[in-house]
Amino acid sequence: MEGQRGWWRRASVLVSLAAALVAAGLTWWVVTEGGAAPRPVVGAGDSSAIASQPGEGAAAPGATAPAAPTASAEPRASAEPAEPTQSAEPARSARPTRPTQSAAGPAQPTKSAGPAQPAGPAAAQARAMNDVLASSNASHSGLTDAIVATSQCRQSGLDRIVDITAGRRDQLAAARALTVDALPDGTALRKSLVAALDASFDADAAFLSWARRHVAGGCSGPVAEDRDYRRGLARSEDARKAKARFADAWRTVAKAYGLPAWRPDQI
Repeated sequence: MEGQRGWWRRASVLVSLAAALVAAGLTWWVVTEGGAAPRPVVGAGDSSAIASQPGEGAAAPGATAPAAPTASAEPRASAEPAEPTQSAEPARSARPTRPTQSAAGPAQPTKSAGPAQPAGPAAAQARAMNDVLASSNASHSGLTDAIVATSQCRQSGLDRIVDITAGRRDQLAAARALTVDALPDGTALRKSLVAALDASFDADAAFLSWARRHVAGGCSGPVAEDRDYRRGLARSEDARKAKARFADAWRTVAKAYGLPAWRPDQI
């Protein structure tokens, strides 16, 4: 029994010695070969155990170990800023609208037939006087041809002079009935027109007397020597002068109300 115990003691000593040799060999390998020494696993709250373990960054004996940085060994790169999302094309309403061009080309402005007619009593009175002048112009333009036709003993010439004289009578009556109170110097303007148309009516009436007698007499005798024909020429000269005076006064009214500026030889 005593011998068996002694054997166990010697075996224990040998095992301890072997363990010491193995530990010494491991330590030498760590120091000389740079192997990482294993660290014991400690709990999360065992701060003293962590501080006492040797390793990278351990302070030399007697020196105050710098506080371990709380940040992780490698700062985590912050998330890259999201690439700006390319928005859809701006709404059409946000862009300045481009004028629509038709296939035929840009729209052209509408051309009016003439200046807009002024409104009001004066404008209406000016247009009424212009109507009389337009009628007078139609009569004046046909008189010369009617006299020539009558001198050639054509009935159509006589008939035309009858119509012109009747028209002059109506124009004279219309001029006398014109309302001119809203027109500047309306009374003087109307008087000037009445004088011109009165002389024209007298001239036409004289030519009509000559034409009837000339055709009734078989178109014999010299025309220029006939008393009615000569009277017609004289009253035509009076009418020409009166028309010139009226045309001067009418030009201002015509310009103000967008109406034709009749010349003396057109009335």
